[in-house]
Amino acid sequence: MALVAGVSMVLGSYASGAEDGDVIVLGQGADAGQLPAAAEPLVEPTSGSSAGAEALGSSDFEIGLDRLWLETAAFTRSTSDAAGTLYAQGQVSARWRPSETWEWQAAVRLDSTLQTGARHSEGTQLDYGDTFVRYRDDRRSITAGVQTVLWGRVDEVAPTDRLSVQDITRFILDELGERRRAVPMLRWEEFGDSTKLDVILIPEFRAAELPEQESVWYPVDQERGMVLGFQSDPLLQGLLAAGSVGDDARPGGAGGGVRFSQTLSGLDYALTLQRVRHSLPYYALDPQVRAALLAGASPQVAVAQGQGRPTFEGQHPYTTVVGGDLGLVLGSATLRLEAAWLSDVPVTTEALQMETVNGVDWVAGIELYPGDADTRLNLQLMGHHLMNPPRVLDQVDVISLNGQLETEWGQGRWRARLNMVADLNHDNLYLNPEVVWTGIRSLEIYAGLHYFAGENGTFGDYFSDNTNVALGWRMSF
Repeated sequence: MALVAGVSMVLGSYASGAEDGDVIVLGQGADAGQLPAAAEPLVEPTSGSSAGAEALGSSDFEIGLDRLWLETAAFTRSTSDAAGTLYAQGQVSARWRPSETWEWQAAVRLDSTLQTGARHSEGTQLDYGDTFVRYRDDRRSITAGVQTVLWGRVDEVAPTDRLSVQDITRFILDELGERRRAVPMLRWEEFGDSTKLDVILIPEFRAAELPEQESVWYPVDQERGMVLGFQSDPLLQGLLAAGSVGDDARPGGAGGGVRFSQTLSGLDYALTLQRVRHSLPYYALDPQVRAALLAGASPQVAVAQGQGRPTFEGQHPYTTVVGGDLGLVLGSATLRLEAAWLSDVPVTTEALQMETVNGVDWVAGIELYPGDADTRLNLQLMGHHLMNPPRVLDQVDVISLNGQLETEWGQGRWRARLNMVADLNHDNLYLNPEVVWTGIRSLEIYAGLHYFAGENGTFGDYFSDNTNVALGWRMSF
């Protein structure tokens, strides 16, 4: 039985934080604003410390601590396998600009997690951040190294964002920038008066970052007999209880894409073509196990036919992506549209065999400032559709609404927001109310609730026992 591991409709970002722009670039480094204004990307620096540069007494070399983050959470459901979690993250970087046209950067991040309760899990991982060498002049930028680039316009699950590496170690608890990892690539950007041509080559595939298998955020739960994105049934429960799970995330398989964008008066648009492997794994049933099941064997007997291979193994097939996005300013509102056609979307037939079909993903969103500039409302309608599939176990059509309502008061020292994801054609809901205090420079202290609920087969049902109350602080330098 082939099973999907990720619900792509909710793994982009439930939180906004993005202004109008044709691309989000993480870890872009200092002086990104020197790009030509008409083709300037939205930049969200995640590395580099100006304080570190001042301490060294040089404007050409920077080294320092970028972020410290600590969060603790208590799970509220008595049926949860976790009583609580503790998460810590730190990021450091160094950057050197020997001249106006050359820049070097190196960054690392450390993530540590601890899960207590009936199911114990812990792990610490050291990973590279954006580490590259870049040449830049008035008309072009050429970057080689490890980078994090997000193509697309919408805030939630950009359909054309297929080159980035997803991080689902905490599912959708964090904002978009925290749910992407860097990947080795060569990037060439050409800037015109109002246009930009962006070309990316990824020499080696990197799979999505997954949590530890004992984590309650892992997309396969062998104890409950559930896989994220699929309905649970006795057959699945028997296979997971007797079998094993793996991921065919071997390196290899180059990918890449090209994106052309243009900024006009009150209107921005972009077109893209990509060829890349799916970052998220799609779990396929071992062929020998499948053959034994179809011959009438029980799940326990069928699993033995796998001869030690994983009963379910995550696959990362190639996909071709053709898409585009559009941004319009309508008075005080901003309208964002984005869509993509995808080849080779993996599905599971009723005969328990993995096949691939074409698919279409689209998003239509609007951002408003009702009342005054201190309150922002962002709403997005999303669709995911499989085109002419055979009889499959996957969800063929999904329509979802996500949004964020955010306001601040106390001269900007307090901020409250509500994040929401809800399917319109299924019973599936995620709510995240949060209050943040920012009274000290570079420091955020926050408290929030993560609530999950839904029908069988939805992420709200899969994570329903993971409803939790979180308290944390973040320092960014």
